[in-house]
Parts: sequence; structure tokens; C-alpha cells
Amino acid sequence: MSEAIKSLTAQDLEQLCSEEQLHLLNAVDSLRSQGISHYISLPQIIVCGDQSSGKSSVLESISGVPFPAKSSLCTRFPTELILRKTAFSSINVSIVPHHSRNDADKDSLSKFHEKLLDFNDLPALIESAKLAMGVMTMGKAFSEDILRIEVSGPDRPHLTIRYMKEPRSIILAVVSAKNDYVNQIVLKLASKADPGGKRTLGVITKPDVLIPGSGSERDFISLARNQEVEFRLGWHVLRNRDTEAELEV
Repeated sequence: MSEAIKSLTAQDLEQLCSEEQLHLLNAVDSLRSQGISHYISLPQIIVCGDQSSGKSSVLESISGVPFPAKSSLCTRFPTELILRKTAFSSINVSIVPHHSRNDADKDSLSKFHEKLLDFNDLPALIESAKLAMGVMTMGKAFSEDILRIEVSGPDRPHLTIRYMKEPRSIILAVVSAKNDYVNQIVLKLASKADPGGKRTLGVITKPDVLIPGSGSERDFISLARNQEVEFRLGWHVLRNRDTEAELEV
């Protein structure tokens, strides 16, 4: 068994592993697998943000899954990440065809099933999925098909992170401190989907780029204090290791 799979941990989410919550999340996953989400809104978390805002790093910090942050591979189609607490470790990747696909395409895409032994193989597999969906090869810049990544293991919290919409969804709005937050489209999209800010949680990434004492620093401090854009779930500040730091480690 791969050491990468054995070492999977997500200690920050261990509070989600109670038996009651586990049964509830199992029920939600069972309903979603039956296609009930086409008719009923099911709980989910949507991670969204402007390009290069740090979405992949936020996902990695939450889930322990190292998404290829420096490529555009994950930006061409929605990605569904499912973490399951099971007795044995595994990483399974598949494609869920969009309902608008014709029968032949649905059959072909549904056959895309791969097992990973190591997350190092994930970028190449995402590239294969992109080709299978016809992105950039059949005149399509984006696809509505879903790339599903299911990570299972005894140390996994049971949590589903999925794209988009619905009133039972929690929106994780990622804002980069490298750019003026008022110009970042994610806040406009979050406001449109959740006008009252009742189910949106803000995350400020790359705070280390701010110059101490600058106006930008003051603006982002005010934002983090929930004084500029108010969300009921508040704001959090996350500084991820940069590439150089990771290489040094």
C-alpha cells in the first residue's frame, strides 16, 4: 500500500467524525448517488474564488488532498471531492456525465474509473479526464461534467466538498490579499447567491504579501473583522506555505 495513502490525515476536521454525523453524511451521500440532488437541495460546501486566489491551497488545507495548484487543470470543470471514513485506504477517480449529454457520451464517460496509489499521479489523471470530456479538443473551453475524487481511509473525516448553488449549501468564498477585494468577482457571486450572507464563510489567503502599516493591510484587517463584507459565518485568514518553502522542507 502506498505510504501517501497511509499518511492521509485531516486532524482539523476530526470533530466531524461523530457517529451521528457519520450516519447523516452517509445518508446524504446515498441520496446524492441516487440522483436525488436533481430534485432536492442537499447539504454541500462550495469552494469558489477568482483565478489564482488560492482555492487549491484552501482545499488542500481542509482535506489533505494536494491539488495541482499551479496548473489550470481543475478550472475547466467542476470537481467533487468526497472523503470517507472506512477500514481500508483507497483513492478512486471517476467522471459523472452532465444530464445534457447524449446517451453515447454518458456511457463513454461513465466508464472512466481509475484508482490511484499516490496523489503524485493526480495531475496526469486530471489531464486524462479533461481529454475524455472533450475540453480543449472538441472546441469546448469548459465542461459541465463532474470529476469525482473519492478518498477513503480509517483516518478520513467524512465530508463532501462539491461545486455550486443550492440554499442548503455553504459557500466558502476565497479572497486573495494580493488584489483589492472589492474587485474580486467571487464576492459579487456570493452576494448574488446568498444576499443576506447567512451561509457564506470568507477566507483571506496570501496575507503575507501585505505591506505592514499600508492601506491595503488596514482594509484586509477590517475585512477579516467582518466590518466590510459581513458574513454570518465570519472570515478566516489562511497563510499557506509557498512553493519555495515546500521545496526547502
